[in-house]
Amino acid sequence: MSGLLARAGLHRTEGMPVATLHWHAGPAHAGVVVLVLHGGAVEGRQRNRPWSHNVARLVPFARAFARMPGDAAVARLTFRHRGWNGPEQDPVVDARWALAQVRATHPGVPIVLVGHSMGGRVALHLADEPDVRLVVGLSAWIEDGDPVPSGTSRIALLHGDRDILCPLWMARGLVEQLGADRHPAALVRIARADHAMLVRARLWTVIAVGTVQAALAAELGVPYEPPAGPVGAAVTVAALGEGVVDV
Repeated sequence: MSGLLARAGLHRTEGMPVATLHWHAGPAHAGVVVLVLHGGAVEGRQRNRPWSHNVARLVPFARAFARMPGDAAVARLTFRHRGWNGPEQDPVVDARWALAQVRATHPGVPIVLVGHSMGGRVALHLADEPDVRLVVGLSAWIEDGDPVPSGTSRIALLHGDRDILCPLWMARGLVEQLGADRHPAALVRIARADHAMLVRARLWTVIAVGTVQAALAAELGVPYEPPAGPVGAAVTVAALGEGVVDV
């Protein structure tokens, strides 16, 4: 299944953008499915291109998840449009379609949503969807009035302290709100890191992948031992969904 492309067909009019699901790994009997969601903009009907930074930035993450030991299927969604686009919430519609594709291919398998920026906002919107067990938000875009997860999925937010597009205090506020509701949630504050995750780039990937490995080790079928030091501590906090940690 590796390399397979499944197209949404959300728009049948010729020339209109379609959402595309790229499978980076797809074992027949996966224990976990990781769905990777890229970033975007507030508004925009432009087609997302493979070489666009918002799309391309998540490719290394998808590949890293595909290299994880164990039985993980990994899919990466390309949204139809670049923008969130107000009440239409175009990327949420696309992600719901992608989740349906994932469930059809791997029924009943735990799902991890990993999203950057706008993709993080999408992931948080869908945190209570069936089979979603973990949300990993990377520089997640969070707005007042967005739905707050209330199900059983764990929420792990990784956020740079120099993010000027999606303020760190919004992520901290959500984690505090979830904690007050006794919902498992964690914030990993990455020092000197920016919104695009270009500063300390490898660290972002190591923590994101480690969080999935630690949180779903049993489902992956491979024991996981976090590395020693601050990185291991950050992975442990994120995987458990317990509190705030700096790295």
